[in-house]
Amino acid sequence: MKKNITVLLLALSLLAGCGGGGDKSTPAGDGGSNIKIGKTDGKYNLWEYMVPSADRTNNFIETKDDKTSKYKTTYTTTGDKVTEISDYAQNEKTIYTKRNDRVTISFEKDGASNGSYDLHLTAEKNGDITILTSTCKLSDHFDNKVINSKTFLDVIEIICNGKPGYYQKGVGEIAQGETLDAKGTSSVRVLAN
Repeated sequence: MKKNITVLLLALSLLAGCGGGGDKSTPAGDGGSNIKIGKTDGKYNLWEYMVPSADRTNNFIETKDDKTSKYKTTYTTTGDKVTEISDYAQNEKTIYTKRNDRVTISFEKDGASNGSYDLHLTAEKNGDITILTSTCKLSDHFDNKVINSKTFLDVIEIICNGKPGYYQKGVGEIAQGETLDAKGTSSVRVLAN
């Protein structure tokens, strides 16, 4: 129960910062009057970093204070759609869909739609990653990034509401970090495989 509440709070904070909770913009080409065009000429293709290039299971270790827990996230790819299911968030799915100018991220809870938002297809360092205004920025790119003594190659860092997330090209999410209080107590999730 405590883990589900933590996942819900984390998802809500990331969604609030990234324009989530139901993107009301009309996708490009739909003929709507509220068309928002996604960026396609940036240096970093977010699709290539946000999701793995093939079906895979990522095993994570989360350290919070002195406690450690493990969980896995499974990605299933079908053309331009990737479905993420994690035992960290029970009865929930995240669906990534690649479009011509954007990546649409949709959420399902207990089989029902639970909001969505759109990312630009590409981004630059210090640039917005979401089509609607948000606090989420692609803050940096690393050829090599060491996290908890493990080295990852070709990684982007995205910061939403001051919370960093790390994504490796062809792998997807590799780490999330969050400062919990003024004392610097933090929770860190890192890819173990």
